[in-house]
Amino acid sequence: MDINELSKDPDKIKQLISLLSSFLPDTNDNEETNDSPIKSKTTKLNSGKKRKNKFTDMPEKNMHKEDVEIDKKLQKGPPTPRSRESSLVEASCRICGRKEKISSGLVDSLDRYKCNQCSTSAG
Repeated sequence: MDINELSKDPDKIKQLISLLSSFLPDTNDNEETNDSPIKSKTTKLNSGKKRKNKFTDMPEKNMHKEDVEIDKKLQKGPPTPRSRESSLVEASCRICGRKEKISSGLVDSLDRYKCNQCSTSAG
């Protein structure tokens, strides 16, 4: 069966629809006829009815409150101070020439450094 031939003959389309619908399970709901417009899901949602927020009934809603108690038990004092100094190097931007002190881990080669302002500008 060719699609172009099928689109020209509405009777064949109706026959095909009835054939395909026979394979669908029977429902006892009010079935819409083929002539009625199809209602989209957005019309049901935007009809003014508010859906119930199911998250408020879930136990996950209050789980974060229990985390505070666990944190108090695990953390037995102030945070540990940094034990080593960060190594800063002075680098100059290859575009604008501005000199900055930056962490040595941020740059592989000092002659290829580009500052944030030049990195985010167009061009």
